[in-house]
Amino acid sequence: MKYIDFHTHHASINGEIVIRQDVQSWGIHPCNAPVAQWQPRLEGCIAIGECGLDHLCGVPARMQECLFLRHVALSEDARMPLIVHCVRAYEEVMAIHRRLRPAQPWMVHGFRGKPSVLNRLLDEGLYVSFGVLFNEESVRACPAERLLVETDDRLVAVDTVYEAIASVRGIQTADLAACMQRNHARLYGNHSICHE
Repeated sequence: MKYIDFHTHHASINGEIVIRQDVQSWGIHPCNAPVAQWQPRLEGCIAIGECGLDHLCGVPARMQECLFLRHVALSEDARMPLIVHCVRAYEEVMAIHRRLRPAQPWMVHGFRGKPSVLNRLLDEGLYVSFGVLFNEESVRACPAERLLVETDDRLVAVDTVYEAIASVRGIQTADLAACMQRNHARLYGNHSICHE
């Protein structure tokens, strides 16, 4: 059984297929906006991000938004999905998505919110990725075709996250893994990802 980690900062632990920050995806975290230089490195990438808005990091909102909009434009130009970091900024992210109507899919990574927020993200057309910490009600409520699994910055094997999410959803881990393979194909099409 193959596990796909849709967003991680680490190399594969147990031979998982990973979408690794700065290897298979490129982006500037909103907390790094004041010091980062805009120098996209897209060779080998299949996604743009993580990028987004974070109301807790202390970086001015306007600076974050300007940087986020550059990522959205890059995602559209490169025809790659966007991995969105969002902390207490769901309204703003959804408003930007609604205003720009991007052709490329957006994935909100590390989602821990309530079903009410989840449903609004889904209504807006976004994918939602769950990691080590998650709201069980949201995991149960998320449609299988819009659900993704990740480890983010946690140094854990992604199969443990799969097992936890499968248990909450009342399904077999193998069925969740098969679903994630379908979702990967839906999100990334012919873009291939490699074992690390």
